[in-house]
Amino acid sequence: MSNFVCRASALAIAFALNSYGAQAANDLALEEILVTAEKRETSLQDTPISILAFSSERLERFGISDLGDIAGLAPNVTITPFPNSRSSLVVFMRGVGNNDSQSTQDPAVGIYLDGVYVARSIGLTSDVADLERIEVLRGPQGTLYGRNTTGGAINLITAKPIDDFAVSQQFSAGNRGYWRSLSKIESGKVGDFAGKISYLESGHDGWVENTGAGKNFGEEEKQAGRAAVRWDLSDALAIDYAYDFSNIDGPQHFYQVTSSPGNALPNTSAERSDSGSWNGGVEPSATEVSGHSLIASLDTPWGVLKSISGYRELAEDIVQDYGGGSPGFKIRVGIEQDQFSQEFQFVGEHGEAWRYVAGIYYFKEHGTEKETDTVPVQTPAPLPANPLVPPSVTTVTLEDRQIYSTSEAYAAYGQLTWSPALLDHRLDVTLGGRYTADERAARKDSAVYFTGGEQSDSATWSNFNPSLTLDYSWTEELSTFAKVVTAYKSGGYNVRSTEDGFTPPFDEEHMVSYELGVKSSWLNNRISVNASAFRAEYEDMQLQQITNNATIFLTDVFNVGEAQIDGFEVDVMAVLMRGLTMQVSYGYTDADFIEYIDQRGGSQTEGENLANQAEMPYAPEHNYTVGLEYMRAVGSASSPMMLNASIDYQWTDERYGTAFNDDMSGFFLDDYGLVNARLALSDISLGRLGLEVALWGRNLTDEEYKVHSISLGAYQAGYFGEQKSYGVDLRLSF
Repeated sequence: MSNFVCRASALAIAFALNSYGAQAANDLALEEILVTAEKRETSLQDTPISILAFSSERLERFGISDLGDIAGLAPNVTITPFPNSRSSLVVFMRGVGNNDSQSTQDPAVGIYLDGVYVARSIGLTSDVADLERIEVLRGPQGTLYGRNTTGGAINLITAKPIDDFAVSQQFSAGNRGYWRSLSKIESGKVGDFAGKISYLESGHDGWVENTGAGKNFGEEEKQAGRAAVRWDLSDALAIDYAYDFSNIDGPQHFYQVTSSPGNALPNTSAERSDSGSWNGGVEPSATEVSGHSLIASLDTPWGVLKSISGYRELAEDIVQDYGGGSPGFKIRVGIEQDQFSQEFQFVGEHGEAWRYVAGIYYFKEHGTEKETDTVPVQTPAPLPANPLVPPSVTTVTLEDRQIYSTSEAYAAYGQLTWSPALLDHRLDVTLGGRYTADERAARKDSAVYFTGGEQSDSATWSNFNPSLTLDYSWTEELSTFAKVVTAYKSGGYNVRSTEDGFTPPFDEEHMVSYELGVKSSWLNNRISVNASAFRAEYEDMQLQQITNNATIFLTDVFNVGEAQIDGFEVDVMAVLMRGLTMQVSYGYTDADFIEYIDQRGGSQTEGENLANQAEMPYAPEHNYTVGLEYMRAVGSASSPMMLNASIDYQWTDERYGTAFNDDMSGFFLDDYGLVNARLALSDISLGRLGLEVALWGRNLTDEEYKVHSISLGAYQAGYFGEQKSYGVDLRLSF
């Protein structure tokens, strides 16, 4: 399928370019894409960052309502649900990320909602009721976005209130009981105020039938809402307030047993199972996320002064069973977290020669976690051993582990761009820097694997991250940039550690990235080609280590050593012919350990460099996406309508879910490709109402692929992605 798409795209380009002279260029230009990646609104083509932007139209076309939905659409970006909780996401960029979701460990890819940092990965699959745009910034963003962006940053930007009154209602339905309702009301400008309310509900029956007690696996109901108000106090001062919430209810996904030595466990199959059960019946899980943001913007003669205040909180209770119907590893976790952040930001310019960004930042969070694990214990068959009678498996429930944590961070940053008149303002020299101080404290209570019952500790880290970028515009259509960027991720504690692994804390990690890039448009902006090549030097890497597959719930985090990551991205947009647009994005990553020191106490290889045996986790070598979209006006001249048809193919190479383990095969994920399509007819006039009808399908070839795989000593388990799905959207607007 992938070769077919590539050949078809190449033929379409050739045909379109040969016929270019016969068509008016001004009808074939790509639309300008505006982004706020550098804290000011700029054209994507003028922003010296490897960036992908998903507009509201593209979000609708791909059916994107939460961050997890962009998995596979942004090359060199890997997004995978965390095994314990489907609401949590494991996000990697260019081979850099964190495959855990503890409140005492920070991610390596920063997530921002309207400029407010979202500290925890829990709840990232929650629906955002009114997204306007998603920006994916690949590569370290240590200067403007700060700590924990060694891999990159993702901006979720919601739609702001508009000046006109408007109402819209969308209904969706599909197979496996899928339904969705999205309601929006715009108040329009009333005096100095404008507001909007968005409310969303959705649900589906899951795609693995539960043959035991309880609901189907993966079955869920979601609710999400957002209220936003804008107050224009004067021509210079505006205040934006927003409140959002999201709830997810339903059982976790089904982990089926994919491999079991001697078939000791029943129902073992490496192929996708459409049904299954949990030992003891399915238990529900629930996630609640909410937040407030208050943004004040003041225009001054020197620039815009902005205050960004944010408060967010979450609560989650989850139950996950990895046994596939047999007694197996089961985990119960209850998590609560709240965070407050305050940022003051100043963005301005002086003539054509100088542009500047400066700010100070404060962040604080509290977290609690309670975890109970049930683990399998294998009992040998009685002697004399009978090979036809496999050993029996029973379970043992461990006592609760309780974790309490706090973290606090302070930062000051600045970025100055000089565009000298000597070179006709074609050259931009940007120098930036950020100083960050972090403090973290953690306490862990456990009477099972801690002889003292309780351990607690606190530590501080600080770092200065400079950056340098040179950007030269050769013409209005062609620019190149070179940059050296640094970033760091703070140290922390592992609350799932062995007794010896909790203290001292693991240390901070560092990243230095060298990058060359080009931004270009051709044939009167009919084609845009953007590309970046990079080398990242990764030091003091923080990596989870499973010390014993029989106790997979106990892991230690070590600063194992160094890695080198080379790669590139190419993003192409082209108008092939009037109404037909193609998008191709390709990413290549060559990520290798240089040093991986085995620090497992008592290991036969303790102290040795195991770099040649380790794999960089979630770092597929190749991934790409190809999309074709066709638009044309249909109907009569007095009642025109718009037809929109699109098809997309996304492919991801094989990868591993862990860096080093005695059983690497249990964490291996094979390559896969997905085909999605949508056909919509919009601008259907119903008096004062407008109607849009759309048919859509996802994974149309019914690809069978694992989303996650895990080794649990006595067996391996994994869960598979959703089968072919299809449905219809109806939207009324007034």
